[in-house]
Amino acid sequence: MSASDDPASGKVALRRVLGFFPSVAFIIGIVIGTGIFVSPTGILRGVDGSVGWAFTIWITCAVIAMCGALTYTELASSFTKSGGEFIFIKEAFGPVLAFLRIWTLVAILGPASIAVQSLTVANYLITPFMGDCNKEDYYVPIRLVAACVMCLITFINCLSVPVSSHLQSFLTVAKIMGLAVLILTGMVLLFQGNVDNFKNPFVVEDFQPALLPSAFYSGIFAYAGWDYITCVTEEIKRPEKTVVAMVVSLVFVTIVYLLANTAYLTALTPDEILSSDAVAATFAVRVLKSWSWTIWIFVAMSAAGNLNGLLFTRCRMFFVAAREGYLPEVMSMIHVRWKTPLPAMVVSLPLSLLLLLVSDVYVLIDFLTSVDTAFTVITVLIVPYFRWKQPNRPTTYRVWLITPVIFILFNMFVLLMSFYSTPVRSTLGLVTTLFGLVFYYFGCRWTNKPRSVQNAIDSSNQFLQKLCLSVRQEVKTY
Repeated sequence: MSASDDPASGKVALRRVLGFFPSVAFIIGIVIGTGIFVSPTGILRGVDGSVGWAFTIWITCAVIAMCGALTYTELASSFTKSGGEFIFIKEAFGPVLAFLRIWTLVAILGPASIAVQSLTVANYLITPFMGDCNKEDYYVPIRLVAACVMCLITFINCLSVPVSSHLQSFLTVAKIMGLAVLILTGMVLLFQGNVDNFKNPFVVEDFQPALLPSAFYSGIFAYAGWDYITCVTEEIKRPEKTVVAMVVSLVFVTIVYLLANTAYLTALTPDEILSSDAVAATFAVRVLKSWSWTIWIFVAMSAAGNLNGLLFTRCRMFFVAAREGYLPEVMSMIHVRWKTPLPAMVVSLPLSLLLLLVSDVYVLIDFLTSVDTAFTVITVLIVPYFRWKQPNRPTTYRVWLITPVIFILFNMFVLLMSFYSTPVRSTLGLVTTLFGLVFYYFGCRWTNKPRSVQNAIDSSNQFLQKLCLSVRQEVKTY
C-alpha cells in the first residue's frame, strides 16, 4: 500500500477508496438521473409517436453510449491522471482546446447542471404535497429547498470521499427500487393484456426530419454520465477494472430503460406520453393512485444521486486543471483533514446558487449542448489519432478501431443536424466557448503580468487557501 492509500500516513493527498462496486454505483447513479423519467417524451416526439422507432432509438443510443464508454476506457488506461476529458485533450491536442473544455464546464455547464438537478430534486419533493396551489405559489419554496439540497450534498462531498461514495450507493439502490416498482407494475399490466400500444409499432404518419436530432439528444441525455468515472482515476483502487464497471453499468442501465419504457406504454398511450412533462409521475398517478407520491420521492432521490455524482466527478476535473496550471492555484489544493479537493468542490457553488434565480435554467444548458457533443467527439478522436501518431503507445486496454469511428460518425450526424435545426442556439454556444480564449490569454499565456496584478492574484490564492484550510498535494498519486 502506497502512502497515498494509507490513511495513517498523514500525507495530504487523494485516497484510492473507490472499489469495483462503488465505481459501478457511481456510473449507474450518474447515468440514471432524471432522463428515464422525462426522455421518453422527447424520443417519441422525434419519431412522431412511433413506439417501434422509439425503442430503436433507445437501443441505438445505448450502443453509441457503449462505444463511447469503451473508447474513454482506453484513454483512461493510457493516462494515470484524473481529469477525464481535460487531460485527454491536453495531452493529444494541446492546452488551448483543453482550456476551452474546462471553460465551458466552469462558466456555464457545470453550475447550470447543478442548478437544474437541485431544482429537479426540490420539484419532485414539494409538488406532490402542494395540492391545488398554483405553480407560482411555490416558486420561492422550491428555490429554497433546491439551495438546501445543493449545499448539503456539496458539504458531504467536501467532508469525506467514503461518505460521498456510501451516499451514492444508497441513492443508486433507492432509484433502482423506485424503477423496480414502476417496472413490476407495468409487467403486471402487460400480462393482464394491456398490449394495445404495441400494435403496429413502426407506423409513422407525419415524420419530420428536423425533430430527429431532439429525439437522439433525449436518448443521449438519458445515457449521459458514463464518462465521469474517468475524472477520478487517481481515486479508484483498481483502474484496470474500469472497463468492466463501464460494461456492467451500461448493460444494466439499458435493460432497465427498455423495461421502464415498456411499463409506461402498458398504461399510457403515445399521445398521453407526448403531452406529459414527467412520464413517471403521469404513470404513477394513473396506476398507483394514492401511492403515486412514492414515485415522486424516488425520482427526487434519483436526481439527488445524479447531483452527488456530478459534484464528485466534475470537481476532480477542476482540481486537475488547476494542478496543471490552467485554473487558479487554490483549486489544486486539498483540505488538510478531510483529504478532499474542497476549493475545487465549492468553486461552482456561488454561481449555481445564483442560477436558481433564473426562470429557465435549461436554456443555458440547451445552447451549449452542441458544444458539449463537439468536445466529446474531439475526445474520442484521440484514439484513432494516437493509433496513427503513436502506434506503440502503452495501454492496458485497446478497443477495436471501429468502436470510436461509430461513435464519431453518429455524433457528427447529430451535431450537424442540431446546427441545421437550431442554428441560432448552436452558434451562441460556439461563440460562448470561443469567448474563453480571453481568459486563456489572461490566465495562461500572459506570463509577464505587472507585479501589482501578480501580487493581487497571489494574495487572493493565499486568502482562499487559508479560508479553505487547504494545502498542495503532498503525495504524487499518478
